[in-house]
Amino acid sequence: MNIALILETALIMLAAFLIGAILGYAIRCMFFRPRPVSKPRPSEKLSAAAAPVASAPPMETKPEPKPETKPEPKSEPVQVETAKDTAEVESVESDADAAGKPQGLPEPRGGRKDDLKRIKGIGPKIEGTLNGLGIYHFDQVAEWSEETVDWINGFLSFKGRVQRENWIEQAKTLARGEDKKN
Repeated sequence: MNIALILETALIMLAAFLIGAILGYAIRCMFFRPRPVSKPRPSEKLSAAAAPVASAPPMETKPEPKPETKPEPKSEPVQVETAKDTAEVESVESDADAAGKPQGLPEPRGGRKDDLKRIKGIGPKIEGTLNGLGIYHFDQVAEWSEETVDWINGFLSFKGRVQRENWIEQAKTLARGEDKKN
């Protein structure tokens, strides 16, 4: 094959590419305007030139105000019988407040939480959410009232899920130590 023919073809392809790139850029600039940039947040106002120097002390940030919470009434410690022995549980509050929100524990009893994922319908994400509410044990779920169930359904944005998947009955079974493996 002739080298001159190869070079000529390559130059024509290069020229076509460049013309296409230029036309594409021109069309983009004429018809597709860039989106307006939103105003930077106060924390983003520093530009690279105005960024603090490494020797400057770090800027103090004000903590965000926390919403006011009313103190929860404390109840007497409850005696719980476990397989090994009987242990005192510190301040287990009532099942739910007036709005139905369950009263959780500050931490799992004895430092060990139950594997709530053993309840069908509870996965790792929901278990983490329940743990965040202070619900660590099967017996806590087993004692939920209708108001608490309604609150949990609303909180998880799954209307009727607790009833449909029968979490309370499963939790009662697991709390008694009976494990149905399906």
